[in-house]
Amino acid sequence: MLLCLLIGALCLSRISATNSSSSSKEEPDAYFPPMEWSDTFDWKLLKAYSTPNYRNVLVSPIGLKLVLALLYEGSGGLTEREFQNNLQFPLDKQHFRENFQNILQALQPSERKEYILNLGTRIFLDSRLTAQQNFAAKALHNYRTDIEKTNYSEPHEASQTINSWIDKLTNGKVSHLISPGDLQDAIMIIANAIYFKGTWRHQFPKNNTALGGFYVSPSEIVTVPYMTTTDAFYYFESNALDAKILRLPYKGQNYALFIVLPNSKAGLSELIKKVNLHVLKKELYLMDKVPVEVRLPKFKFNFQARFTKTLQDFGLRQMFQNTASFPGIARGIPNLLRMLVVSDIIQKAGIELDEEGSVVYAATEVQVGNKFGVVDYVFNATHPFLFFLEEQTKGTILFVGKVENPLETNAVPIPPRFGESQGAQPYPLSNTPNLQPANPERDAVIRRFNYFDLELLKEFSESPGNVFISPASIKTTLALILEGAKGISAEEIENALRVDDINDKEIREILARLLFDLNDSTSNTVLEAANSIFVSDKFSVLREYEKKVVRYYKGAIKSLDFSNVNAAVKTINAWVANATHGLIQQVVGNQNIFADTTLVLANALYFKGKWKTEFDPAKTKEKCFHSLTRGCINTPMMQISDMFNYNLNIDLNAHAVELPYQDDKYAMLILLPTNGNNVRTLTRDMQHAQLNSIIDGLKPMDLHLEIPKFEIEYQIDLVQFLRPLKIQEIFGAKANLSGIIGRENVRINNVIHKTRVEVNEYGTRAAAVNTAVVIPLMGSSAQRIIADQPFIFFIYHRESRNIIFEGLFVEPTLSSIPPKTVATNPNQYTVRSGPNYHPRYDYSRTNNRYQ
Repeated sequence: MLLCLLIGALCLSRISATNSSSSSKEEPDAYFPPMEWSDTFDWKLLKAYSTPNYRNVLVSPIGLKLVLALLYEGSGGLTEREFQNNLQFPLDKQHFRENFQNILQALQPSERKEYILNLGTRIFLDSRLTAQQNFAAKALHNYRTDIEKTNYSEPHEASQTINSWIDKLTNGKVSHLISPGDLQDAIMIIANAIYFKGTWRHQFPKNNTALGGFYVSPSEIVTVPYMTTTDAFYYFESNALDAKILRLPYKGQNYALFIVLPNSKAGLSELIKKVNLHVLKKELYLMDKVPVEVRLPKFKFNFQARFTKTLQDFGLRQMFQNTASFPGIARGIPNLLRMLVVSDIIQKAGIELDEEGSVVYAATEVQVGNKFGVVDYVFNATHPFLFFLEEQTKGTILFVGKVENPLETNAVPIPPRFGESQGAQPYPLSNTPNLQPANPERDAVIRRFNYFDLELLKEFSESPGNVFISPASIKTTLALILEGAKGISAEEIENALRVDDINDKEIREILARLLFDLNDSTSNTVLEAANSIFVSDKFSVLREYEKKVVRYYKGAIKSLDFSNVNAAVKTINAWVANATHGLIQQVVGNQNIFADTTLVLANALYFKGKWKTEFDPAKTKEKCFHSLTRGCINTPMMQISDMFNYNLNIDLNAHAVELPYQDDKYAMLILLPTNGNNVRTLTRDMQHAQLNSIIDGLKPMDLHLEIPKFEIEYQIDLVQFLRPLKIQEIFGAKANLSGIIGRENVRINNVIHKTRVEVNEYGTRAAAVNTAVVIPLMGSSAQRIIADQPFIFFIYHRESRNIIFEGLFVEPTLSSIPPKTVATNPNQYTVRSGPNYHPRYDYSRTNNRYQ
């Protein structure tokens, strides 16, 4: 029998007056959610225990995940596959354990003046067995877990040993968890304990504490003590959740308690239904630091639960059955090893939120309530609410819970072990929670702003050959023009981008998020954007326009002598080459720059990313790619089998596959037409679709994926493609760009867009001017997705859904060898297209293209 014990103790208190002077030495309190913040498991676990059977709830997701991680390390066969299929534990255990190692590094036990954090895991193994050497080494190195041999034939002594370890780690908060009777048939016990005690950064004066009514239900009120303070807190009123979100930081910078208070007195159950990883993370990004009057009840309660039934509902069944397989944990007596089955997983947790240690506090020393005068925001927690405690550097959720009655202090009686009684059914879970809008009106503005991306792609549906463009770069350039455009010139761009007023606060926030996404790099993924305006030395840019370029776009104004055409071309191309890390060496030539040129707006974008799962180059094989015009072309096809997000989109009649890059910030989405459809039709249909709905429809699935290894270099004058989108005035004699130079006889001759992308087994490299990018690809599984015909692809920011690049892969040609020739070595060549330059459209040839 294998028994898992998880213990959590959470003590939240305000600092005493003797330490109050130290608050002035604290670093400024700044908060921004980590990109890897939390995961879906944390919120599934909360929902499972948010039934009416449980009033006050406290669980520690990280404690449970740590125990499950140890079990996964030693599992095999079907038991191992259940972890992979139902908890999305990766096949690559090395990456998995390194991730836990990083989390535990941030959570390493610490006893500081500001807070105390104790976290420990220990395996108590039957003395007749010996831990596998490899398992013991990984448990200690990656999971900070040691193994102690225990004589379960002496249950009194064994229970005392385990309880003593737990008592010490929780500072006496949990002193007796195991009784001798619990150790009957025990072979191994995994115990995890976490204890946190923090002191508020912003104090609750004790003389402000007063009794008040708490609505246990809309019609039932209980009297509880309320703590009150006023200070600057991160705060947000969420329309998506119909709730207020408040962040209460602790001293020491690393931890904070978040409270989510529904707007209605009976709104907690509905709030918990809405809460999921994507929604909550999106809302946390919108929090602002503002003065808030906080009124919070003091409360204290214990909670204990058996996770067996819940985990079985999550799909983990094998480890609780006689067919469980844990060959990697221990060796020894065969009969004992066959009994290595998880019998139960128990967690006991407790929380205290009060003014412990504040008895010497003098109210005259802190007059927080008067510091801000009349405040606009009041956070009055007079009815049930949700809370969670976060470690802020990694976004790890230590505890999550709800409070329905602050006066209830005792734990709900722990249900019997699974099999003895079914107990309460957990709250039904959604396998793929939908992304909820942060604000219905604001979300609609974002959707309209992103319509441009797919409308622009549609204009390329009949273009010959491959296409690769950067909507993000193009929109940035149009926004730079819009900042100085007036009259009809401005209206046309506003209509195309669905921007009513570029100076509107919401529009500024959307543009700011886009620009943030374009400079959001990590050690494994690089995305950099640069903006520069080259203005003739005969003119000067208006001061107001220059301020906007610098403030909102982090751009630069550079004076240039366009009368020396060769030198001007060289200067601009050198800037482009530097901004794109050499991926694009030239974007303008003497045919684009003239002696009377007034200014050149340049935007460059560079992306480099490695696939989260790389393709094996040894598996790359020559296969037939079915071109629309040339029939079968032998092409090096990369292949992989793995778990990917996938959906057969019936509306578009296309396969949709998401290939994530390392760090999970960015991904490539491939849309492959099904039989009977073609990429031209799919491209036209895309303007009626929404990228959000396509992505939200994806679900994890085992795939066998094959995609071509390719490069595209693409150059285009965008004028002919912007005119159908009704952006016309800025290219003609009536252009009004007087907000840039101050002259009215300035127009835009052309908008040159040059891009380059390289996709291989390790990743993808792409670049464009206005953009430059480098990126990688991956894929795999049971369902076979073979991209041996033209397809659409997008590279986008996964959290914001901003499209960085989009393209059509229509026809490969092989570099270094004639078209239609088979390469003898598939790894010797990469499929390339271009450079493909499309000159400006001649409008004198037709009068009906844009009717």
